[in-house]
Amino acid sequence: MEPRTKSSWLPTALANRVRTLKTFSYNPRLLLVVRRLRLSGALRMCYQWATGGKQNILKVKIGRFDVLYHVRSAHEYRVTEQSFVSSYETDFFDVLLSSLAEGDIFLDVGSSIGEFTVPVAKLVGSAGLVLAVEAETSICARLEANLKLNGLSNVRIFRTALGDECRESLLAWKDGSCPSLVGVSKEDQQALSEGAPTATDGLEVVNIEIGDQLMDREHLPTPKAVKIDVEGFEFQVIRGLSRTLSNPSCRLVCCEIHPSLLPNGTTAQLIIDEVKSLGFSDMVLRERLGQVHMIARKDDSQA
Repeated sequence: MEPRTKSSWLPTALANRVRTLKTFSYNPRLLLVVRRLRLSGALRMCYQWATGGKQNILKVKIGRFDVLYHVRSAHEYRVTEQSFVSSYETDFFDVLLSSLAEGDIFLDVGSSIGEFTVPVAKLVGSAGLVLAVEAETSICARLEANLKLNGLSNVRIFRTALGDECRESLLAWKDGSCPSLVGVSKEDQQALSEGAPTATDGLEVVNIEIGDQLMDREHLPTPKAVKIDVEGFEFQVIRGLSRTLSNPSCRLVCCEIHPSLLPNGTTAQLIIDEVKSLGFSDMVLRERLGQVHMIARKDDSQA
């Protein structure tokens, strides 16, 4: 057997070193030391450079797909990557990538910059379709840019919020939190409306549509799988999509429940019971960091 040349083994060696660096950098003890020494900012910049993100583009491997995302800073590079390597976050990726196939339909409610939209769009291919629902204007623009970066044309974006009634509402975010329809107090909303917008604070008037009505108006096919991440507005989204979710063709719901953000009178158990009432009898719940990940399936007899 002929020995491998330097050009043949070098890419593999470099890839293995980067993989080792990424694994080591997420060691909890190392992260604790870094935070105590107040070196997080400087080390994030070094980490981004060392792992190939010099052009502010994050490349991650999801299943068999290489996926690219625009990022605006070393901090965002790290935070975005973390969603793909954290064992808590990867449960949704694992079940979606194992449940969907080429030609399937996926509904992503609260799609953000496309963490799920982009890899699933690659999975379902040109014969499939991803329906991405995102209410915040600037995030929608970033989602569009990420779709273009990955060369995807099988995604339809809807810049709206979903709920169980049609109306306008305030979408607010403060101190870098995720935009929410319910998670910011009236005092914070008042302060946001009176002050100049910043990179970490914002307020936007958005339309809320009933999900089933949107599906009908746009003549959209029933999704096989639905992901919901709407920062406390989960119950309203599910109620507004009740006809879509109860359709036998809809087999899987992945929902991130935020108990601390839920409106008065709404509980995590209420959301779980609502999903069960729509025919999802096989349910897995995981709790961590004040959130509940719900993975709900219909049994095979309902197919």
